[in-house]
Amino acid sequence: MVVRRTSVNVRGKKRISEEYVLKIAVTGLTGFLGSYVAKRLFERGAQIQALIRNTCNILHLKNFQEKVTFVQGNLTDKEILKKFVQGADVVIHMAYERNGASFYEAANKDIKRFVEANLLGSIELLDASRQAGIKQFIFISSCAVYGHIFSNIKLDEQHPLIPDSNYGAYKASVEAFCHSYFMTKAFSTTIFRPVGIYGINPHLAHSAWYNIVKDIKHGSDVEVSGGGKVVFVEDVAQAIDLAIGNKEASGKIYNLVDFYIDNVSVARMAKEFCASKSSINGTSKQPVNTIDNTQSKALGVHYAGIEGLKRYVQDMINRI
Repeated sequence: MVVRRTSVNVRGKKRISEEYVLKIAVTGLTGFLGSYVAKRLFERGAQIQALIRNTCNILHLKNFQEKVTFVQGNLTDKEILKKFVQGADVVIHMAYERNGASFYEAANKDIKRFVEANLLGSIELLDASRQAGIKQFIFISSCAVYGHIFSNIKLDEQHPLIPDSNYGAYKASVEAFCHSYFMTKAFSTTIFRPVGIYGINPHLAHSAWYNIVKDIKHGSDVEVSGGGKVVFVEDVAQAIDLAIGNKEASGKIYNLVDFYIDNVSVARMAKEFCASKSSINGTSKQPVNTIDNTQSKALGVHYAGIEGLKRYVQDMINRI
């Protein structure tokens, strides 16, 4: 975003004196969600500073590279973090080191490394941001922070946090430190708690339901089970964009959830679009609870809904 600052001359006439480009430091830009956030930030004209590891693939970001400065390193290097956040107005923290494992597996394999790389690294990033004088810190948490759900308490952002996984405990811990920095007026904070994020991944085979859709397109019989609450990746990127520089989002937490979908329904959707002869075995499953998304809608998030999911499944069929 380009901000035009004006000054007033002696005759009372305004003139543009300078232009200021918003500088945003982002972790996790090379990831799935990061590629969509990069597009949003590029479109708003922001200058992006991205922290990347030397093993990161940045080819899918080539359309945005004129606005991106890459800083190589990780969250455990204090000096690198100082360089990374230097001059930034906003920090968006999405990175999660998992070395190819799933979100939950990574938190269980080597707890010491997990804590050092992710929890302590996040705290170091918060402190580097404080020292650099940033204005806003946006943290991408997860609905995994809830863990145990109380049936008699509304599942909104005020629901108690009792994580039932190391991954959820990590996210809840970083949230607590965000609150601490906000309450001591170090900077403004905004926290997002997305559910399962779906969308076309730059690495297509990592996209949600890829194997189910691929098998059905090729006419193979499939057996599916389970399901979950989902949100479209572009809606998450939209929410982050809406929060940047938004005073109404200061100190706020937002659930990001669209609807519940069972995997049998996704398989049937793919079969219909492909006119496939695949046989689908499985039983539809209903959700146990509903996560409230009132606050995110008030922020301005417009969810893709079931039509968005249909477009996604059709898009994936076309790409496979």
